Amino acid sequence: METIYDVMKNRLHATETTLMVTVLSGPRQGDKTIYAEDGSVLYGTAIEGFIVDKAKLNALCMVGEMECFVQPVENDPSVLVLGAGHVSRAITDLLLFIGCRVTVVDDRPEYVVPEFFDERVIRKCLPLENFKNDLPLDEYNGFIIVTRAHEYDNICLEQLRDYLPAYMGVMGSQKRIHYAFEVLREQGWTQEELDMIYAPIGLDLGAQTPEEIALSIVSEYLAVVRGKKGGSLRKGRVNHES
Repeated sequence: METIYDVMKNRLHATETTLMVTVLSGPRQGDKTIYAEDGSVLYGTAIEGFIVDKAKLNALCMVGEMECFVQPVENDPSVLVLGAGHVSRAITDLLLFIGCRVTVVDDRPEYVVPEFFDERVIRKCLPLENFKNDLPLDEYNGFIIVTRAHEYDNICLEQLRDYLPAYMGVMGSQKRIHYAFEVLREQGWTQEELDMIYAPIGLDLGAQTPEEIALSIVSEYLAVVRGKKGGSLRKGRVNHES
């Protein structure tokens, strides 16, 4: 008999949507049911009144007297972080915390050592000029560029130009980003291509420390891949700026 984990593993690479519905409260609290896109049950017992076509992903819903949570069965998202400095280390920790698989690349071997990163982070010491030859770039849904200088940012962007992840961001001041983009324009980048890049990277949180900067970056990444704006949930928000 297949376990729930067997079913989930078998569906990770399915071309159609697979949903797992968890009953959080009500008569069947704790039950889990896995549905195929056509509404057929792959694991567990059908939840009376639940309609796959009308379900919202990663959301709570009421089905009769039961509160349910609906989520897709999919691989953990993979993020590529280019640059292995202090901000990068904080970024990788936060990405792991929210369930991402993380690869970090730097061309300096002394920066991609086990002492600096969680053991779950894939560390690669590769030349920034041709790292794409050693990585499955089409498997990442996010590229975060936090190198040590704008010339390295542009070298990385040239490697990523043919790929369109859900999120691609570059760290730097407005001046640094402006200069970097001017160079890219001279190299033939179109405005449409540049508009795909989140730069300067991150949400405006007033971040100062590496950890705070990492929080602003990962928050923006999460908002973008979830199709959100990253603003305040509070209605009628008061502006406290003087």
